[in-house]
Amino acid sequence: MKRAILALVAMMVIAAPRILHAQDRGVSLPSAKAASQDVRRVLIIGAHPDDEDSQLISWLQRAGQAETAYLSLTRGDGGQNLIGNELGEALGVIRTEELLAARRVDGAHQFFTRAYDFGFSKSATETYNHWPKDSLSNDVVKVVRAFKPHIIIAIFSGTPRDGHGQHQVSAMLAKEAYESAGDVNRFPASLGEPWTPQKFYRAVWYAPMTATLKINVGEFNPTLGKSYAEIAGESRSQHRSQGFGSLQRKGVVWDYVMREATRVNESTPANKEESMFDGITAVPPTTGTQSSAQALARKAVALEAVSDRQYVAVGDSARVTATFYNRGRNAVALTRRFGDSSGVVKVLGDSVYRWAYYARGNEITQPWWLATPRNGDLFSQPIPVSRGAAADPVETAEDQRNRANEANATVVLPGDSDPLRVSAPIVFRYVDRIRGDIQKPLATAPAISVSLENKTELARANSPLERFLNVTLRSASLKAAPVTVTLRLPPGLAADSVSRSITLDSTRTRTVTFKVHGRLSPGVHQLGVVASSGGNTYESGYVPIDYEHISPERLYRPAQVAIHAVDIAIPAKLNVGYVRGVGDNVEPALAQLGIPVTEIEPKAIPTVDLSKFSTVVVGPRAYQASRDLVDNNPYLLNFAKDGGTLVVQYGQYEMTRPGMMPYAISIAQPHDRVTEETAPITIIDASSVAFLRPNLIRADDFNGWVQERALYMPRTFDDRYHAIVALNDPGEPVNRGGIMVAPYGKGLYIYTTLAFFRQLPAGVSGASKLFVNLLSMSNDGTRRAVMGAGR
Repeated sequence: MKRAILALVAMMVIAAPRILHAQDRGVSLPSAKAASQDVRRVLIIGAHPDDEDSQLISWLQRAGQAETAYLSLTRGDGGQNLIGNELGEALGVIRTEELLAARRVDGAHQFFTRAYDFGFSKSATETYNHWPKDSLSNDVVKVVRAFKPHIIIAIFSGTPRDGHGQHQVSAMLAKEAYESAGDVNRFPASLGEPWTPQKFYRAVWYAPMTATLKINVGEFNPTLGKSYAEIAGESRSQHRSQGFGSLQRKGVVWDYVMREATRVNESTPANKEESMFDGITAVPPTTGTQSSAQALARKAVALEAVSDRQYVAVGDSARVTATFYNRGRNAVALTRRFGDSSGVVKVLGDSVYRWAYYARGNEITQPWWLATPRNGDLFSQPIPVSRGAAADPVETAEDQRNRANEANATVVLPGDSDPLRVSAPIVFRYVDRIRGDIQKPLATAPAISVSLENKTELARANSPLERFLNVTLRSASLKAAPVTVTLRLPPGLAADSVSRSITLDSTRTRTVTFKVHGRLSPGVHQLGVVASSGGNTYESGYVPIDYEHISPERLYRPAQVAIHAVDIAIPAKLNVGYVRGVGDNVEPALAQLGIPVTEIEPKAIPTVDLSKFSTVVVGPRAYQASRDLVDNNPYLLNFAKDGGTLVVQYGQYEMTRPGMMPYAISIAQPHDRVTEETAPITIIDASSVAFLRPNLIRADDFNGWVQERALYMPRTFDDRYHAIVALNDPGEPVNRGGIMVAPYGKGLYIYTTLAFFRQLPAGVSGASKLFVNLLSMSNDGTRRAVMGAGR
């Protein structure tokens, strides 16, 4: 399995043998010859996993135009998630794997830098406040010197036109690398052998009139049976967490690039070029000349490696059965790379050869960039890419881990004197009665993994707390083991049992539940768990990240939860129905505060007695994610009209459609947002009950917010909405679309674009109090009750 080669291009070739993978694992690995200066290469640079020009990448790589790579500065950690509730680093793992899944489709290579996606920024200056420029420049140059591209293509312009500051920075760094990657005075030799790219282009698909070259990426490849645009549609559709499912387009499809700089063919005007490779003497990649019989023979061999389990404990070994398939008619000579014997085995045509060996688990399998804590908004692990002489392969830390998790062999085919290397990832394989053949890569884990459900939770300070704490234990051992689980409780809390002993069966998962009770003073309190077994203690564990379209991963973290005890008042009458949105963890945060909350499925809305709720809440971007919610929205509006309080968290442009909200709004393009989490928030109407009951909101309640203030804020709105806050990023116009309250029939409609979906799960006390106030508002038929206590 290729994970973060995955962060960077990998080459597993040693010496002369070529590589054939039993399964397409994502990155087509060039031979040593392909790594030389003789084969042309193109590096495309963007900011995020979904920024890449999928059509251009597919055409370049699959058409054999050039060895192609995409460098994403970030892993998309700061985005949002349409397929689950993972955010931050966990989302970065998903989006990394989605990008690698895309590369498995289009065959290109993949690189990343150390940049953590801290969220939307509006300028390059703001972005560089988070990312040290020298560090990012070094990373980009390190990749350029390792991959040695003849052409660099920037996805963005490097100007404010790009919108996102991270987009601007990616283009700036791309141009800087073109200009200076060969300069050892500007960038030291420790970053790799100097390399000077020959041409620099920008992608201008968004502005075809500025293009100097257009390319038909819809060209059909009869060997593949698809056009490059069709391949690109499949590749683009791997970005499911961002909702980027795409059509697989047939026919002529144009892509556009603009030549901005060149060190070759300077005499040819940019708009007179016939190809972006004009003036470049390096040749397209080639698989070499071979007969049709040889080509067929190469397709007729395969290797599988199946483990006896999915997880192997650190220091333990898993039994692996390797199977070599010769599906051709002629015998081949096979040399095993693993096993207890060496030498050559003759494998007859249409036959199978098997051998067994043991694979040792040496270190925990996890996203390598998360093995140590971040340093601000940079991952602390250096990007593991290097190259020696021009023909040497790129070597990464991920390559070493992958080789340890592979079965390998070499085979000599009939009529071919060059040995061919075949490899296969070691997988645990089983049948799912619904999905069929399931293969999970063998992973190394602690003998016992111990984890809690959340890293952060909310609680009411100075109030009785009673909560069930679920501790998940996972075994990677083949033997059942007695385990004692012990809580480390903060002052003020007790449990029904501080420790509990169980027998954890081999390779099994088990949950141990404690009942915790007591009172906590205002502040942050740490609760930890330790598991003991066989004289060893375990204080961390993993959370699986497993979706059908990506390779599974594990996010490791300490078995601790930070409980944020908030001095907050909750009205006794509050009873909330909640429709979940995108990447939405607000509902469990409300339950942690002791608020009665019931999740409502969008399709079930017509069958639910909404009158039993005082308030119904709609999560962020819920209307975008659910057609059922759109269809059943009239039921929610009627709930408000009949006297309930309907609180809707931000949506995107779908909210401007008639019938989505009771009164019209407009959202600018690009949309208004406040990205500075410290940007001042002005209370327009200090007499509004939203700031008075049941919790008094002060200026310091807007301190400590995370990542952003508000997003997709209405630019204009109907006068029947009453705006109660105003905010803006420095130097920008004030926007009053943060919280809007409107009487609607006998009830209230409240629309908020403040980023509560980030604040409550992060334990931000002021945001929690303000949100509870919004849930507690009601319309008693007077303007005073809705707008302000003093009116």
